Amino acid sequence: MLFKMAWTHSPEARDKTIKQFMETGGMPPENIELVSRYHNLDGTGGFAILESTDAAALADYALDWNGLIEIVITPIVDDETIGSVLGKKFG
Repeated sequence: MLFKMAWTHSPEARDKTIKQFMETGGMPPENIELVSRYHNLDGTGGFAILESTDAAALADYALDWNGLIEIVITPIVDDETIGSVLGKKFG
């Protein structure tokens, strides 16, 4: 299943967040595939697209960071998947 993990951080947490990212690479634990990751140009946050079937691994990844940044993890689907759902409902 795909997830969007979006994050924001306060100006006060910026330097600590950058330091941790540079030290660790920000990579997720096993059982999570990092599909892509994007950063806001203004440095205030960003989002990653993750693929996993392991809710505990997602929680573990969030715990690595949520002391520094605000995290929102949202399940997402691609066009093909939502198209199938919409076709059944509105087709």
